[in-house]
Amino acid sequence: MAMTTWLHPHAPQRDLISLSAIRQRADRLMLVLIWAMWGVSLCVGYMNDNMAQGAIISTLLTCASTLLAMLFPGSLLLRLSFAFVLMAFSALLIHLGEGETEYHFSVFVLLSALLAWRDWRPLVMGAAVIALHHLVFNYLQENGLYGVVVFMHTGFHMVVFHGLFVVVQTAILVLLAVRMEQDARSASEVARLAGVINREPGYLTLAVDSEPADSSFARTFSLTLGTMRSTLEQVSANIGQLLEASRALRQRNSALSERTDHQASSLATAASAMEHLSTVATQTSQKAIQVREMALSASEVAEQGGENVRRAVAAMDQIREESQRIYAILELIDGIAFQTNILSLNASVEAARAGEHGKGFAVVASEVRMLAQRSEEAAKEIRQLLTTSQTTTQQGVEHVEHAGQTMKSIIENIEGLRSLLEELSQMSEDQRDSIAQMNGSIASIDASVQENVRHVAQTIQVAEQQQQQTGQLKEAIAVFRFD
Repeated sequence: MAMTTWLHPHAPQRDLISLSAIRQRADRLMLVLIWAMWGVSLCVGYMNDNMAQGAIISTLLTCASTLLAMLFPGSLLLRLSFAFVLMAFSALLIHLGEGETEYHFSVFVLLSALLAWRDWRPLVMGAAVIALHHLVFNYLQENGLYGVVVFMHTGFHMVVFHGLFVVVQTAILVLLAVRMEQDARSASEVARLAGVINREPGYLTLAVDSEPADSSFARTFSLTLGTMRSTLEQVSANIGQLLEASRALRQRNSALSERTDHQASSLATAASAMEHLSTVATQTSQKAIQVREMALSASEVAEQGGENVRRAVAAMDQIREESQRIYAILELIDGIAFQTNILSLNASVEAARAGEHGKGFAVVASEVRMLAQRSEEAAKEIRQLLTTSQTTTQQGVEHVEHAGQTMKSIIENIEGLRSLLEELSQMSEDQRDSIAQMNGSIASIDASVQENVRHVAQTIQVAEQQQQQTGQLKEAIAVFRFD
């Protein structure tokens, strides 16, 4: 397992910022540095005619470090071991350089390199190792033991002097390491949150973090993600409601458009029927005017006929009166004929008494009596004719009176008909005006309906655009996952 981890050092992108990944990369970097120190040690040994010692010690240190890196990758033991090895390389360089001050600088450089782990413990380990090295090797160099070299001029004061520099640097590096570790932990927690967000390719997952963050930055980032999650959940819910509302609005507008089109068609039919009714009303009004004029003319003719009937009645009355006068005259003639007849009888009597002298007078009396009889007969016939004429005249008068009453009724009916026709004509005029007003209202309603049709069409278009935009917004929000 350790071998597999070493041979496959590349972790997923979300683990690159984790503290363990940083330290594993630092392990590889320190191993490379150790191999570089192996080459530097060979060069320094060659330059100081001590290549064999430098090659043996540096090779042992390098091989041991490689083996530890393969057995304990990413562990604290490996970090402490590498710190020890690096300080051992610094001691080797100082020894190979015969204690020259320039080689002591490697201590500070290698201690600074230990910051790559963002861990204060390897720094303390390295400082302790180099301090122990200076103290022990100074003692061995002063006593000439094993041929070791640490200072060009030995003495405890040199150990203290170098130790002060190491302590100060180590303190500064420890503070930096602690701060870098905190930053790394924050970055690791943020990277873990980012890994949760990007765990599904092509989507951003805003699930609730089950692991509480330790760093303030990570907590702030987690709180921000929580707020964003709540906001986006609300936006997603509102988008769903908006999409449903826009769909319902589009359906209702479509239904309204159909009803409006049907209403417009019905209104057009009503307008056509109203226009036909207006034409019929106009023609009816014209016909009513003509009938009123004919009724007026008939009323005048009836009045004239009534006047003629009244004149006829008057004429018949006059004829009846004249018949009465003729009847009186006939009575007078009849009396005269009677008196004449009596006188002729008397004359005949007297002529008979006169004898021969009275014959001529008797003839005259006879003729007078015949004339009187004939007059009386003619008077009787005239009286009969007058009686018949008077009866006929009376019947004619009665018929004429009946005709006058009938004509009067006709005139009254014609007058009533004319009044009704005048009212009908006025009603036709009012109806025509009302129909014209209704035509205007229907035209106004038709204009409003047409405007509503256009408005509904525009509303449907806006609703479709809104639905498309809502769909696009929903697709844009769909990249976020909430669980």
